[in-house]
Amino acid sequence: MESIGSRIRMRRKMIGLSQTALGRGIVSQSVISRLENDQFDISLDKLMRIMERLNLSLHDVFCNGEKTPAKMIQEALDTERRRQDFTKIKSILEKHNQKTWSQTPDLEGYRHWHEGLVEYSKGHLEVAQEKISRAIEKNRTNEWMYEAVAEMYLAKGNIHHLMGKEGIDFYKEAEYYYQKSGRKSYRLIVKILYNLSTAYYRQGEYGKVLKYSDKSIEILNRYESTHLMCETLYNRSMAEFQLGNKTEALKIIDESKHIFRMGRKLEMAQRLNNYSEENILGN
Repeated sequence: MESIGSRIRMRRKMIGLSQTALGRGIVSQSVISRLENDQFDISLDKLMRIMERLNLSLHDVFCNGEKTPAKMIQEALDTERRRQDFTKIKSILEKHNQKTWSQTPDLEGYRHWHEGLVEYSKGHLEVAQEKISRAIEKNRTNEWMYEAVAEMYLAKGNIHHLMGKEGIDFYKEAEYYYQKSGRKSYRLIVKILYNLSTAYYRQGEYGKVLKYSDKSIEILNRYESTHLMCETLYNRSMAEFQLGNKTEALKIIDESKHIFRMGRKLEMAQRLNNYSEENILGN
């Protein structure tokens, strides 16, 4: 479980303050250092002033691992964003006042980001771009938000494309921040790589298309996406044969050959060849 001092340290680094800057006018740098190491030789009044400078509440610091209200708002927005339920996103945004959103840079960035997505859903692309850009500015130096910033850049690139402009630079920024985040959200990185390969295809840079396509395929194989797809297609084709639906089974086999090769399921592909039209007719 995180200590109180470590929470204060993380927030200080998040908003880009040195220990000296955090304590300026309140306490010395050495007091901040001791505070971050859970040595509380500081008055409550001064501690409150430091927390105010960090945009932290008592609940944020002393919640003992419980989710803060800010974290719960972010998680609610994450859920509806993944569902692409823009009506619910709008409802969450309108439910909270300005004071709530200005608690922390990351929460304020979340507000701008999701306001931009709501505008995007309405077709207001210029406004959506502006709001997402503001969200990025709020959090581009916030290491705890790098994965979210990657997703913001991905959205910005997609909106830029809809405006008739090229979004490659935004997709490259998305990949950069994803790598910096150290996270393992393979669905996000595959989306980023897909958009990069598509954008380079439109520009005729086919070598780069291959580069990003290969990266994407390697990730999909690593996380068993193509593996499970092959297993599922194999089971389905075999079931169709057992049910006497040979035409449907042959259609599945024919349409899925490339997927088996891509997933390196060559032995399984060879077994399927035994059910090819030639072999069936030969029997």
